[in-house]
Amino acid sequence: MNSFHTHQAGIARRPRGEPSNHEELLSRFEIARRNHMGYPYNLAFSPKNLSKFNGYLINNLGDPYVGSHYATEVCDLEMDIINWAQKVWQCPPDEDFWGSVVASGTEGNLWAIYLGREALHDAALICSRDAHYSIPKAARIMGIECVTCDSNETGEICLMDLQKKVASLAGRGLIIALTCGTTMRGAHDDILGCLEVLEQAGVSRNRRYLHVDGALNGMVIPFLENVESGIIPSFKHEIDSISASGHKMIGTPMPCGILVARRNHVNRIASSISYLRSNDTTLMGSRNGHASIAIWERIVELGEDGFQRETQACLARATRLAQRLRQMGVPVLQNKHSLTLVFPKPNDDIVKMYQLACDGELAHAIVMPNVNDELINRFIHDYEFDFSARRSRPGIAAELVE
Repeated sequence: MNSFHTHQAGIARRPRGEPSNHEELLSRFEIARRNHMGYPYNLAFSPKNLSKFNGYLINNLGDPYVGSHYATEVCDLEMDIINWAQKVWQCPPDEDFWGSVVASGTEGNLWAIYLGREALHDAALICSRDAHYSIPKAARIMGIECVTCDSNETGEICLMDLQKKVASLAGRGLIIALTCGTTMRGAHDDILGCLEVLEQAGVSRNRRYLHVDGALNGMVIPFLENVESGIIPSFKHEIDSISASGHKMIGTPMPCGILVARRNHVNRIASSISYLRSNDTTLMGSRNGHASIAIWERIVELGEDGFQRETQACLARATRLAQRLRQMGVPVLQNKHSLTLVFPKPNDDIVKMYQLACDGELAHAIVMPNVNDELINRFIHDYEFDFSARRSRPGIAAELVE
């Protein structure tokens, strides 16, 4: 008996009348969705229209701007998405840009750093210690030296340490990876401050490549009011690429993302693939067309006004949650313009129930569109009881900055 049949033989059959695996999964997923607060996923989407396409293999092959002769593709929708993202990230109309729907924010980061490496073959990569783990991972994959900068107490890249790191790499090309909404603390790196450091160090425009990882807040900050210009992910700054996730603030039922880059970087690596009748300009030869439909559906459904309403409502709810926790005596960090709240880690039952992301003795919650007042009230009730029993622990408040 081969290994497949051996494995199958070990699966116990369920008696008639008991729930199927699908039913068990659906029940588990429904409970998990109702209680989810810990990861930056927007679960307030409707799959109604998307389900119409489940019977089709929708594959966007080749360059998004060219497509291929595979007929079941939606490169036209992908282009609508990229054009929308270019407006959100303020691409100057007199400059040439390229974009693609990608499998995740991590793919966007990986491909952006690859574009930087091909532009600067002697480059080192600089990121902060609060950067997403995909950034140093991309450096390892591509054999690039990765230099880590300190972060300040709120999670932003430390400009003084960046200055030192840039000086230590004098004469080399530099790939700078900044973050718009860090993973744990929701901090925003000062883009203009970093560019000023590079200018003062004499790192010319053609000796640097600046990427912004906007996985979450790259689709939050552009829709908020009164945001400091230095942290806005905008191609009006000398940014070379920006990426964001589709399953985060946009709200899709599958992991995906968007990458926009200056076209000269993409032209450098493009190659013609004859059997596709297209160009190879993406990391994945096959791109999930269902993801493009899902992002496009959200853009059409919400429009700019809808995204503004959702982001502003989330920020207001996050601020109210922070205030309520502080009224209970809980030390809370909420960075300005951030949907992320950091507070002392509760017991494991609460962590598991609300799927909180934790780092040592700290946990965070992220107020996405699905985190409504009812969910917040339940969390407050559970957290207050636990915190009252734990508040005497020494050192908890010292780990956070108000």
